[in-house]
Amino acid sequence: MSDSYISGGSPLSSGAVALPGPDHAEQKTEVLHPNARQTTGADETDGAHLAPHVETLGHFDILETIGRGGFGVVVKAFDRSLRRTVAIKMMPAEMAATSPARRRFVREARAAAAVRHENVVCIYAVEEHPVPHLVMEYVAGGSLQRHLDETGPLEAREVLRIGAQIARGLTAAHDTGLVHRDIKPANVLLESNAALRAKLTDFGIARAADDASLTQSGTIVGTPMYMAPEQAKGERVDHRADLFSLGSVLYTMVSGRPPFRAANSLAVLKRVADDTPRPIQEIIPETPQWLCDIIARLHAHDPDERFQSAAEVADLLETYLAVLESGRPPGDVSGRSGKRRSHRSGGPPRTHPLAEARGRHRPRGGRLGARRTRRRSRSARRPGCEPRR
Repeated sequence: MSDSYISGGSPLSSGAVALPGPDHAEQKTEVLHPNARQTTGADETDGAHLAPHVETLGHFDILETIGRGGFGVVVKAFDRSLRRTVAIKMMPAEMAATSPARRRFVREARAAAAVRHENVVCIYAVEEHPVPHLVMEYVAGGSLQRHLDETGPLEAREVLRIGAQIARGLTAAHDTGLVHRDIKPANVLLESNAALRAKLTDFGIARAADDASLTQSGTIVGTPMYMAPEQAKGERVDHRADLFSLGSVLYTMVSGRPPFRAANSLAVLKRVADDTPRPIQEIIPETPQWLCDIIARLHAHDPDERFQSAAEVADLLETYLAVLESGRPPGDVSGRSGKRRSHRSGGPPRTHPLAEARGRHRPRGGRLGARRTRRRSRSARRPGCEPRR
């Protein structure tokens, strides 16, 4: 990072792992675990350490680098004015040198700052000097990617809980007209408490849904392994592209691996555009079918075949979570998949879980049966009609 980013004498020590090369398909910006041991890249035995003095940016003391990538550098800092720890994302020097890039960074950062929700990292300030940067809430628990690397595939309840929170954060962003365009485990931060509340971060390539540039063909931005087919093809995207990416995050949480993998970025883009992921139950056989159905619908290549809003997904995941926690067997995702199973077959009725949760599902002997009985009685009283035997 250029010395011009920091006032205080020496350049900011890297403290970040080496980034993957341009053909690496998985990560765009790696968010490092804040508690991970940081090094300068040299062996500890040769006496290389971080600079002993504290570097500053305005009234912020820079503590360490926690993320680095093509769209910026993220540092952990201490705000001397408000006496709190924050995260600061700064624009790369080569991008800050051009006026259009500076304007875009500031415009999109201000748009992201308008999203206020408990499942979105709060942006405290957006500044242009001495370099464009935004000051954000510091989340101490690390990323969902880090959590998956440490634990492997997650249980269904944890998948539903984290997935619902991601969907709630997306709902807040979409309600303000923003399309995130880079939903992936590395951009979901988890608080360090027992609840592991999920928070969306890195709106660095987010765009307003009505931005004319979204209609330009041939522009591909995002992380190939998690982007939607329309993104991979450089086509116009809307909020439903984020829902496809959410499906890929759910797939990764359930199976422990991304849904689309290949040797390089171009091969991954081709798989995203043309293929369907390997069935989850071939990887984790005990995965519930209803969870596979939810992910499959999010992964529909046609956006019209996906869920149409993040709020709908959040409601569904929260309902399934409530059903699991109550000890009841879940039903079908949406009533679209095949015939209903009767109680005689030993399985639960395939009803929409929202209807089940609200008590709208009734057996045939309820009001529907009563209406049919009255209808038959009226037809039996008509002239020329014989009652059925």
